[in-house]
Amino acid sequence: PFIAAKIACSNDFYTKSRSKFITNEYSRNVSHLLRYKFDSILTSYKTVNADNSKLTCRINGLESHSPKRLIIDKNLKINKKCIVINDKYKNKTIIFHSTRDKKKIRYFKSRGIRLSYTDLDSDNNIDLKKVFSKAYNIGIGSIIIEGGKELTKSVLKDKLINEFYLFKS
Repeated sequence: PFIAAKIACSNDFYTKSRSKFITNEYSRNVSHLLRYKFDSILTSYKTVNADNSKLTCRINGLESHSPKRLIIDKNLKINKKCIVINDKYKNKTIIFHSTRDKKKIRYFKSRGIRLSYTDLDSDNNIDLKKVFSKAYNIGIGSIIIEGGKELTKSVLKDKLINEFYLFKS
């Protein structure tokens, strides 16, 4: 699939803030427009657990065009109370994992969450090339990555993206 990555940082290059947002309302609206334009949004369980983000498009009239939500979570450590596991769009959530923990797998499947077992790479992380291949095979033609520093650094290092958006306050 076509891969884009987006990250927001402060003027001094921090990606986290004590307040809720680093960027302004205009930047957030652009982010929601990007979510509308892409088939899916990819992030890690760490970002989901830290932000409890909805990972949806919240532009009036375009909410139903929210992207599929792809989450990298090797050991299924995502918070079971987070929005993406419990909202009305949970059937659009796919977690890429590599655990064999049957109890965790049963729980997420019982919630209607799609799970995709994915092999690890040589660094013992979920193999992102395999994630992208699996996504493409289920009809996902474009992915916007809204991850933290680690995920963004990984896709940049491995030259896996076609387009990059930097929102700097």
